[in-house]
Amino acid sequence: MKKNKFSIAVSLVLFLILLIACFWSAYYMITPFFGFEGNFIKVTECLIISMVGVLFYTLLLWLMRIWYHKTKKDQSHHNFYDEIQEALDRITKGDFKIAIDMAQHHNHHLIDLAEKVNVMAQELSGMETMRQDFVSNVSHEIQSPLTSIRGFVTLLKNENLSKDERLHYIDIIEAESLRLSKLSDNLLKLSALDSEYTSFQPKPFLLNKQLKDAILMLEPQWSSKSIELVVEDEPADIVADEELLSQVWINLLHNSIKFTPEGGRICVSVSKAEQGAKVTIADNGIGMSADTLTHIFERFYMADKSRSRKAGGSGLGLSIVKRIIEMHHGSIDVESQPGMGTTFSVNIPDKNIK
Repeated sequence: MKKNKFSIAVSLVLFLILLIACFWSAYYMITPFFGFEGNFIKVTECLIISMVGVLFYTLLLWLMRIWYHKTKKDQSHHNFYDEIQEALDRITKGDFKIAIDMAQHHNHHLIDLAEKVNVMAQELSGMETMRQDFVSNVSHEIQSPLTSIRGFVTLLKNENLSKDERLHYIDIIEAESLRLSKLSDNLLKLSALDSEYTSFQPKPFLLNKQLKDAILMLEPQWSSKSIELVVEDEPADIVADEELLSQVWINLLHNSIKFTPEGGRICVSVSKAEQGAKVTIADNGIGMSADTLTHIFERFYMADKSRSRKAGGSGLGLSIVKRIIEMHHGSIDVESQPGMGTTFSVNIPDKNIK
């Protein structure tokens, strides 16, 4: 503390010495020019007036500089605000290809706002792309069976067709009609599941019993392919929407049956987990590649479109499965290798409150 006071005192003394030196230097420099030599009071007055003038103009220049920068800053803020407003106007008109440049601005509040506008534009652009893809996929999936039906109806008008040919064409028309009906049904399910007003009614029930009921319901499908179906279960009480979860097991089992060859094997296990129950459905079917695994829950995604359409698929089943599991705050994992089969693992928490 004493050292600081001493330093301040020394600085003041040095400043006074410098001030006196400057004064006497100025005195001896100007007196020969103005004829004030020996007139100390007159010289002092001139020096004071000059110093006041210099200080006044220095202050004036400083104030003008502050005003200039403030005006320039206000104009910059105004332009930045206009840029944000223009971006919002473009977003409301459906144009999401915007990016506000924030590098030249320093107003933190406006920068935060501009950053949020940029993020919102990116998210809306992604949603718009998904919407366009969805519409395109729906149109394609509807157009394909309609084209097939129209073509075979035209062929049926030929009076020279044999009975077998006619019945074959009718079978194809019926199959395509069922495909359209299933597509429509799945779209309605997805729409209902995406709605915030979806009916969600959790209640306690035995999960292992529900799996057995689903397996029995699909028995005509797996028995017609001579598939061995192995069940390993233990009593598992769970609180969930019984009707929605039933769709999950039916869709997963249907997929396994569809892609398991004749004489194949499907293993279904139900077990208690640390915080709920775990269901595993494993088959020794055709399997999937690593690239396919990253897309299987996307809507309308089909790894082998020709094979899936032939089997009556639309690429919506696993999307419905994932959405229902998300509603139950659960998780679904899949492991697969080409030619080695596929395993779906579903975890359902013991408490499910929407």
